[in-house]
Amino acid sequence: MALKLACSMVLVFVSLANDGEFMAGDDECNSAESEACTLSTLQLKRQQVQQEEGCHDIREGEGGPCWEAIMWAKNAGMPNHPNWYPGMTEDSPLSAFQFVSWNTTHPKCPRPCNVPAPGTWCRNAQPPALWRPAAGPSINIKALSYNLFWWHLFKVECGRGGSAGHLIRSTSQPPYDVMGFQECEDPERVLGPAGLLQEYEIFQGNHAICMAYRKDTWALMIKGETDVAEDMRTEYYGTRGTQWMRLQHKASGRHLFFVNHHGPLSVNSGGLCGGEATAYNILQIMAKNAQVGDVLMLVGDFNANAASRTLQSLWGHLTPVYNSKSFGGVDNILANVGKSDVLIGEEIGSGGSDHQAISAVITVGDDTSAGPSARKAKSLHLPCQTPAQGSTCWNEVQWAMTNGIQSHPEWYPGLTANSPREQFQEVVHQSSGKCPLPCGVLGASLGSSSALGASFSVAVLHEARGSEGCLLEPQTEYEVDGWSEVRKGVADPRVCCQLCQDHGGCRAWLWSEWSDAAHGMACILKGGQVKSKRYKDGSVSGLPKSEAIKEAEMAVAKTA
Repeated sequence: MALKLACSMVLVFVSLANDGEFMAGDDECNSAESEACTLSTLQLKRQQVQQEEGCHDIREGEGGPCWEAIMWAKNAGMPNHPNWYPGMTEDSPLSAFQFVSWNTTHPKCPRPCNVPAPGTWCRNAQPPALWRPAAGPSINIKALSYNLFWWHLFKVECGRGGSAGHLIRSTSQPPYDVMGFQECEDPERVLGPAGLLQEYEIFQGNHAICMAYRKDTWALMIKGETDVAEDMRTEYYGTRGTQWMRLQHKASGRHLFFVNHHGPLSVNSGGLCGGEATAYNILQIMAKNAQVGDVLMLVGDFNANAASRTLQSLWGHLTPVYNSKSFGGVDNILANVGKSDVLIGEEIGSGGSDHQAISAVITVGDDTSAGPSARKAKSLHLPCQTPAQGSTCWNEVQWAMTNGIQSHPEWYPGLTANSPREQFQEVVHQSSGKCPLPCGVLGASLGSSSALGASFSVAVLHEARGSEGCLLEPQTEYEVDGWSEVRKGVADPRVCCQLCQDHGGCRAWLWSEWSDAAHGMACILKGGQVKSKRYKDGSVSGLPKSEAIKEAEMAVAKTA
């Protein structure tokens, strides 16, 4: 997404005179030294506000990274770039320059205490009651979710000869019913080179997201956009939203409510709203705009994987259909169907993006004329092949069944050394493309990844790298027992989590945008267990990958 400055520069100044009026009514200040008492009490009140709200007002000559950023703004930034400081002069209050140094994509200052805590608009969402698809004619629905890596694939490589669209075209048997794109600034440039524009109705949305539906199969009933989240201050590009549409299947009359989402940063945080609230905000869109009995489908790059409260909260309401292995599993497709209704889910390739595009087919309806396997095999019409002994595919599967399952069991979730050969072939097909889809074993077969739902997401989490495996909870302070260790000058919560992971004995961590002891940003590593949590602006708490996996496994158990 294109880099944007944070919210508009609107300052709310609290004057010292108003503070003085407030203190005049304080019993402790009715004395001969009222002026000194008022100032002393005012300082105590401000210290209390800072402690409770997580803000801090920089004082003249205080030093540290924030002070240096303020001095740069006054002495270099404003003279050279006055347009960066609208309505300000070199005589503007120190708090105004602190606001500018805080109100950026990667701030070096804490929030001034006269500025309200951000992100309150999207917190405290409640989960709605959803539903399963209504009884009716049997249909299959094929969906695509694809982060296009726009700035590089289209702006640097000029579309690479239409590689994204050709990837979609090459995997269009059967055709896609609906598609959701993230980091998408012009859907015609995506579908046009592959000759798909006549087949699909496409919509460009805010926040660089796009969606499309197949015109000869579906009719549009209603569409819209809704913001659901906001990036963390330490990696801020603005608010994050959803595109959504309600479609009617022309042949059967069934309805599909489709939502496309690009989640907030940092990864696994849920943004300023927090993961749970972000998830519930999305679900509320479904509850308010869909109708009971509709098929519900949610796709996107959530900037969240199984370690996040976002996905863990969604699992209780929607079935995980499939997620990619990119960045620990941030690209996801979910729906209000059962696991047995997932026909297939797979990665189909990158097409030049830094994400793998993912595809899934679900089935809904009452067709019971044949057994599940026969019905799915007949309805999908997907090419399959049993590899000849000695072929590349046969050798890959043989290695997976003998060496792979023993040395890397997490690569084969739900499988054992005695699982059918076709199930290993499906894993090889999805992970490397060195095998065709196996015959007789489709996505909902026991042991295949797309039938494992959230368990597969947790298996993918094991492969996450660096901070992509961390759990982040913004605006939150953990109370943790055990030892603690302070690391000064840590400017990003993700770095704090990485330090915790590298420590070995660290079980939780806390990051603050202002620490009196560190005279700036600080990271606190903790060696005990989390006892409680509380809201605190300016703080981020979380778990390293090993502990995040345990939390994810518990979340899976709750939805089993």
